[in-house]
Amino acid sequence: MDIAVQGIVEHLDEMWGWVLDSVKDVDDTLFQWCVGDDYNSPAILLRHLAGSERWWIGEGIGGVPAHRNRDAEFVHDTPRREDVLASVADARALTHRVLRDATVQDLQAPTAPTVVRDGVRRSKMWALLHYHEHLGYHRGQILLILKMGRRALARR
Repeated sequence: MDIAVQGIVEHLDEMWGWVLDSVKDVDDTLFQWCVGDDYNSPAILLRHLAGSERWWIGEGIGGVPAHRNRDAEFVHDTPRREDVLASVADARALTHRVLRDATVQDLQAPTAPTVVRDGVRRSKMWALLHYHEHLGYHRGQILLILKMGRRALARR
């Protein structure tokens, strides 16, 4: 892994550390809490982030089929914490395997043919940066949901 890719991977690891730290001590009620029927819980967002990482990095960059069903990631159920965290760990491990020997030159190539955005095959670097931004976006959502959930549950 060259220094540029290493820097991105290290930042992804750091961001994931922040996300996982934010949910590690919350009880299952807060882990599953959402504002309403049309909103996602931290558990659902974590499940989605794992699926998204397998898609953009695993499949898009590494060519490892994700067999993704994006809609299923957003089903409003109560996924078990253990299952969600195992899915995240699996996605993170795949990212490390895919990017272990990657160089910036490697990431100039287009993503796997199955991975397109708005009908366009982007570069692997674009996919990596897109996922990086996506993780940050949902990290903010998770933090806000946890804060709102704590307040709402304290009023009960």
